[in-house]
Amino acid sequence: MTTLKNALNALAKHCQQADSSALTFHRGVEREALRVDRASGRISHKPHPVALGSALTHPSITTDYSEALMEFITQVHPSVEGVISELEDIHHVVNQELNTHNEFLWPASMPCYLESNEDVPIAYFGESNTGKLKRIYREGLSNRYGRIMQCIAGMHYNFSFDKGFWRFLEHYKGKTNLTPEQHQEFQSDQYFTLIRNFRRNSWILSWLFGASPAIDTSFLPSKPNSLSLLDPKTWIGPKATSLRMSDLGYQNKAQADLYVCYNEVSTYISTIKKALKTPYQRYEEIGVKVEGTYKQLNSNLLQIENEYYSDIRPKRVTQPGEHPSEALQARGVEYIEVRIMDIDPNSSIGMQASTLYFLDTFLLYCMLNNDEQLNAEECHALRLAQQDIAVHGRDAEHLFDFGQGPVLLKEKIRTLLEELRHVATFLSENTGNDAYMSAIEVQLSKLSNLSQLPSQKLIQQCEEHKGYQSAMLSLANQQQSTWLKTPLSHELSQRFAQQASDSLMEQKQIEESDEVDFDTFLTAYLQQQ
Repeated sequence: MTTLKNALNALAKHCQQADSSALTFHRGVEREALRVDRASGRISHKPHPVALGSALTHPSITTDYSEALMEFITQVHPSVEGVISELEDIHHVVNQELNTHNEFLWPASMPCYLESNEDVPIAYFGESNTGKLKRIYREGLSNRYGRIMQCIAGMHYNFSFDKGFWRFLEHYKGKTNLTPEQHQEFQSDQYFTLIRNFRRNSWILSWLFGASPAIDTSFLPSKPNSLSLLDPKTWIGPKATSLRMSDLGYQNKAQADLYVCYNEVSTYISTIKKALKTPYQRYEEIGVKVEGTYKQLNSNLLQIENEYYSDIRPKRVTQPGEHPSEALQARGVEYIEVRIMDIDPNSSIGMQASTLYFLDTFLLYCMLNNDEQLNAEECHALRLAQQDIAVHGRDAEHLFDFGQGPVLLKEKIRTLLEELRHVATFLSENTGNDAYMSAIEVQLSKLSNLSQLPSQKLIQQCEEHKGYQSAMLSLANQQQSTWLKTPLSHELSQRFAQQASDSLMEQKQIEESDEVDFDTFLTAYLQQQ
């Protein structure tokens, strides 16, 4: 705590005397949501709406694994309100369009009733080599893990610090007069400090914001030991917070023993690259190109870098044709992507503004708290604790082991929230924005009133509606009805119509510009990895 207090005091002095921009944060959001047929309550089998543009090239509206799994991407904003406003615009446009197709958005992370793997349509991105690559990668995910698992939705939070913050941190840590190369290395090292502290403390995000304690039985036809039946069609974790982040969600036994080092950029990249080149027997048995049809991009542990599942990633905007690790190696870490967050079913945009303010506070805490490296044993212990919280976290009286012996969960939560309160107080006092303190108070109240936890609210809704499927369908109807009450403004409608038209034209140009066949294109792509 002393390290944190000293850093906050120095940062406050810097902001008052030199540069208030040090507390400007840059953030953007990616929100996923299934398209569901309103009449049947089943996943949509219709193609991505043409009126919403090309899923390959549209800047704001695309698809993830499935043709029915939409993804909404905001631009980078210097304010939480900017992110929320853009998300609201996207949701308003999308809901108006989906209404014409008798569809709406599923409001939760865990999917609706799914009859089988074949019930899930894989996303289509056109006939360009790039589009085919994206689809075959998804075919590989289907053959490796099954399509149903890929229908899980989440919220990703992309976050970076302003240049003013880096000027402060370099001065505070005695790194003055750095060359551009040294500055890049320093920034990457500090982002990895943030990532290590995030991994030590991210369990609290599952506890506070986990909203997937229930699933439709079609997701797991056989009864898991940790779940019980709420009704004939709903499994619940009696004390679960986020089944999405448990082994019942993103299951990947092949990656279970993959130790990715977060101590420095070079070791992180080398570990990922090794996985990209390591053959895996079960994937070799699937085959790559069988009777003229691609089953996956390759038979290695990872097809591409994004296949590695992690609750946080170091990121750098890539240039055309550039792989993520190439970008990191050449130009360092530019921002981090938080991937642990469940969709908030009770928000029509999948999240609350106060949640984003809490994340800002949490990430600053992770950056300034300490600089201790992680070893394999601590990583393993933290992963087990994360799983334990995901499945049993609503039992705040339970003893959990975070690597230093069993501790009472509610005391661990209270201690961390009090430390975060210091950061929130600092932010509110030095930015004049009380939203940081308010965000912490909202979370502190959950400790004394567990009914405020999103996971507890969802269980209650399932009980009231006699099942997960019916509870989420009711919410989906309510949320779309609210969007439809307000007509689209002419300006908003025209802006998104132009974006859709431009994206379709861009996809056409990409398809027409291909100069080699797909086999040649794929060989060159994999060689670059």
